[in-house]
Amino acid sequence: MTLIGKVLAFLNLLIGLAILSWSVSVYVHRPGWFDKTEGVSPGQNPVNFAQLKDDIDNLARHASAASATWGAQLKQVQDLEKKRADRERGYARRLTWTRTGNRDDKDNPGAAFYEPKYEEGSGLLDLANLGAPVKGSDELPLKGYETLGASLAADTAKVVELAAQIEADRRQFAALGTQILQAESRLLKMGEIRDAVQAELFYLSTFEVNVYETRETVLRRKRQLTQRLQELGK
Repeated sequence: MTLIGKVLAFLNLLIGLAILSWSVSVYVHRPGWFDKTEGVSPGQNPVNFAQLKDDIDNLARHASAASATWGAQLKQVQDLEKKRADRERGYARRLTWTRTGNRDDKDNPGAAFYEPKYEEGSGLLDLANLGAPVKGSDELPLKGYETLGASLAADTAKVVELAAQIEADRRQFAALGTQILQAESRLLKMGEIRDAVQAELFYLSTFEVNVYETRETVLRRKRQLTQRLQELGK
């Protein structure tokens, strides 16, 4: 046997002894895979198939419960999302009312604002049921701000038109006032003329009476003289 063969045989012996020692160590320190755990001391973590099966069962139950909880919460989230979408449409509809008014309200056409009503339990604003319409100072339901804006613009234009008409009427009133003053001045002059004519008429009437009386006196004297002459034989 050569030196190389001796060295190889010696190495084979060492490797065999090492494998034998490792096998004995593994066998001696092997875990009790099939042993039943009666009790566990603090700080110990026994490993066996029964314990692993319990862990697997516990994890499976936890996974099943988590899956059920996830499904229920998913359904809850989906319901809340649907409710959110419905309420968002409801709020959008009410925002539209604030602009143009609620044309579907037959009892209060054009009403834009309503007293709030709240859902039982949730305390959220009840979008399905309307409260009493909010009224303004005229005791009529408030309209949408676009409707009020259009009405305000129309009223403003009407005010401008009426202001121009008032200004024209004032100018006409001033002209009529001047005409009235002129007419009053003419009336005073006519009154003066009438008084003068009446005074002259009264004077002439009196004069006519005097003339008549004088004529009657003269005629009476003439008759008397004629009669006297006849008596004297003339």
